[in-house]
Amino acid sequence: MGKTASKAQLIAILKESSEVFRYCSKHLKILSTLSWGAKTAHEFFEKKAAELPNVEYAVDRTKINELIQALEKLTPKIKGEHPVFKWLLKTNESYILGAKLLLEVKGPQFFEISTQLYGNSKSKLFNGKTSNLDLANSISNRMSVCNLTDLTASRPVKTAEEFALEITAHIKSRKPSIPVRVEISDDISAKVVAGMNRVRVRRDARFSTIDVSALWNHEIESHCLTANNGILQENCSFLCSGGPRTTMTQEGLAVFFEMYGHSMSQRRFLAICDRVHAVELVESGADFIQLYRWYRERSDTDMEAFFAASRIFRGTNLKGGAPFTKDVVYVGGLLGLFSFLQIAVKNQNRLLVESLIAGRIALEDVGTIAWLRTHGIIEPPKYVPRWLENWESLLSFFSFSAFLSSVDIGDYHSYFDDNTFQDWDMSL
Repeated sequence: MGKTASKAQLIAILKESSEVFRYCSKHLKILSTLSWGAKTAHEFFEKKAAELPNVEYAVDRTKINELIQALEKLTPKIKGEHPVFKWLLKTNESYILGAKLLLEVKGPQFFEISTQLYGNSKSKLFNGKTSNLDLANSISNRMSVCNLTDLTASRPVKTAEEFALEITAHIKSRKPSIPVRVEISDDISAKVVAGMNRVRVRRDARFSTIDVSALWNHEIESHCLTANNGILQENCSFLCSGGPRTTMTQEGLAVFFEMYGHSMSQRRFLAICDRVHAVELVESGADFIQLYRWYRERSDTDMEAFFAASRIFRGTNLKGGAPFTKDVVYVGGLLGLFSFLQIAVKNQNRLLVESLIAGRIALEDVGTIAWLRTHGIIEPPKYVPRWLENWESLLSFFSFSAFLSSVDIGDYHSYFDDNTFQDWDMSL
């Protein structure tokens, strides 16, 4: 098909694609398939943390190959020059790569496919010169000059049950309420995992007061929100998932709201940067035990260190050299989201920003989504995150941040160098 298509043609192919993509997203559960359970952790500690874990993955190879066949059957129907067809083709290719990733679990191509999907520590961001590792180093170096204050708000004092009750109360009080339930789980490695209608909390996890706000902003007001907006799109219901290619943008969106919502602690931001450093360590040859010991120096408990290290080794060889690279997307996603919002808000283009939350999409899809909305094919999002409800506040924030980037603050630095307030004495 060429660059033009009728509305009826577009709706028809979008609905057909949605059926295939939703079928794939239902059965292609990359993160849950690769997740390590508590049993693996207990066995590791029973052996005094001195032997590589024995991890097995339940990959239904017959079903995965069936999904690939369905996607390949769709491929010729969505080839064309129209932007909508290009978008669908990229989504299709992303699902195929995700399926091949699972077929390569513990295999030699796993790291290569993971890099195609998510990038790695050395990947350059947005065709620029800065890599994921460069950005993580820049952030962590600036933050590490300040000692971790360990304020009461950041101390892990809440149990998983207490955390779940607070999040449930937030869900019930939200208007309109997002249909999400909260469950306690023994089978996840992350402290919290969010799907479209379910948030799972790891039973042995502990949370601080600021964690409640941070994870509410990250999981419910970001991940669950975009998924539920997507499922309501009659012509594009596959936006409830969007495929692996949307991961960087979705994580960037969630991290942005943690920051903009004043719920990003110093500890949390350093932990996100550490994930990139951890990927780089494994790329350089660190095995699981070495990474666990590296994380133990940065964690409150042995179990937290174990699960942090396990994220980088999901699905791959525990002897090192080829990590699962999904955890590099957070800092890069944040940079992309911030840059996009700065431009969109400057141009007073609320339509573009609302298109960003119409479902789970990648940044490069925003223009296509906005075009589909202006032609009545995609509906406005039902659920709007708190950061977007007050457009004028968003405008003020990005106007000032843009101003700061153009100001020479050398004189301000010299002023504070000359006025070291902490050295002042008071005569009594």
